[in-house]
Amino acid sequence: MSEEIYKQAKENPIYGCEWVPETGDFIRVRSDLCTGCSACIKACFGNCFQLKDGKARIKTYETCCECGACWFVCPENAIDFSWPKGGTGIIMEHG
Repeated sequence: MSEEIYKQAKENPIYGCEWVPETGDFIRVRSDLCTGCSACIKACFGNCFQLKDGKARIKTYETCCECGACWFVCPENAIDFSWPKGGTGIIMEHG
């Protein structure tokens, strides 16, 4: 996702969705297992990851749609994913 599109997405949230903070670290990248293949980066709709020093890193939780795609596609099982604690994270009005 280009920086301009990311900026627009941050400024114009999706109707019916709200981000409630205080999620804690519900996604973790295990740097000891990460090979930097960037599968998580390609799979993440929220643009939550970045590659830094040859390893995937969490860039932000605030755009995470909590789908678990990053965890599912990681060939090295380097991503620990769990849903955020109740009442936090993405809240959808419909769906």
